[in-house]
Amino acid sequence: MTRYRMFVDDTGNVHNSTSNHPQQRYAGVVGVIFANDYLENVFRPGFDRLRERHFGRLEDGSLPILHLRKMKSAGRESIFGCLNDPAKRARWEADCLSMFRRAQFSVIAVGIDKVEFYARHPEWQGSVYDLLVGNAVERYFYFLRNRGQGDVEAEATNSRLDRELKALYRNFFENGTDHIPGHRLQKCLTSREIKIKPKSSENIGLQFADLLASCCLAHLKHLYGSGPPLAGMAADIVRILEERKYYRRTDDSSPHGFGRIWRP
Repeated sequence: MTRYRMFVDDTGNVHNSTSNHPQQRYAGVVGVIFANDYLENVFRPGFDRLRERHFGRLEDGSLPILHLRKMKSAGRESIFGCLNDPAKRARWEADCLSMFRRAQFSVIAVGIDKVEFYARHPEWQGSVYDLLVGNAVERYFYFLRNRGQGDVEAEATNSRLDRELKALYRNFFENGTDHIPGHRLQKCLTSREIKIKPKSSENIGLQFADLLASCCLAHLKHLYGSGPPLAGMAADIVRILEERKYYRRTDDSSPHGFGRIWRP
């Protein structure tokens, strides 16, 4: 039986509070699914070579942890400072896109427009974070049920949100989600606990999810809301996701409602 792992990253403001400001109004959760054996034996060596080729190694000999926000705002002295050189950035983007095309993974992206959601559901009293993670876990269940079993890892953010994530995942496992009872989830999920790893950990799945999270939310905002179309490398990434990587029922079906979900 094939074992999988879904690496979860959130983006935007996943708290219930909102305003019309884009940084407060929208939130998303992205899950990237890898088969465990493929991740360690095939993907990891190539991912490590990619990091070393473009960014070298740190003083202690370790490879740099890829973090999109730091890469976008890298200063000259940063290990990512090479990306300020247009030619070096172009080479990185070309190799990165090649990785996205060739790697074997599936993506589940869940996004929400909180202002529109509250307008449509004025009596709703739930948790936005619970809603987003629950939708991702449900789609992960549908992915797993004809393929194998799996667990979930997420990147540590802060102690309060990490505790909330652990509690809601345990509740999903034991009691089910809105649409899937616990006993069915337990047949596919191998652990009642979500694994939460710090940013400093050498976790290639979480690094990979970080590279995709904000791009996926921007893509959902454009498809379902009023967000602008993506350009440059972001447009190339979402084209790859749409053609090959978003989870869907069959290879030729739309990922809508499967690999990409928009609330309301």
